[in-house]
Amino acid sequence: MLDELGQKIIKELQEDARQSFREIGRKLEVSEGTVRNRVKGLLRSNTMKVSAIPNPEQLGLHFMCIMGIEVKVGAAERVEKLLIRNPNVYYLCGCTGNIDIIGIFLFHTPSEFDEFVKDVIASIPEIVRTSTFVVMHISRSPWEHNLDVAALSKS
Repeated sequence: MLDELGQKIIKELQEDARQSFREIGRKLEVSEGTVRNRVKGLLRSNTMKVSAIPNPEQLGLHFMCIMGIEVKVGAAERVEKLLIRNPNVYYLCGCTGNIDIIGIFLFHTPSEFDEFVKDVIASIPEIVRTSTFVVMHISRSPWEHNLDVAALSKS
């Protein structure tokens, strides 16, 4: 469980990951060393990661879709390993239900997606069926909205 100071440090880094540990310490009224040690611990425990989150739209990736993929029994891991090699795969997870894999895919154009389906999806014999949902608009995204760690830590 993440304590209150850890939550506040993460919130500060979400606002501006470039600010110094000294600046965060000043805002939170703790020492620079405390912030440094806490950040090291959060990184080491894989509780957080500090990185840039690009906005796909600004990179020209204007066609986004979500695809549910049904595969032959026992083939999900192999199909996932094949798919994650492709740079157009933004997010991929195994799941339960009628669909075995759900992915978010990013492309510049619909025709680029069409080529992906023909060249990549169709070339994987373990894929039985896909259901594709074209994203019409985005209401919440990781590049515009921070995860509210404090609210989610309350239980």
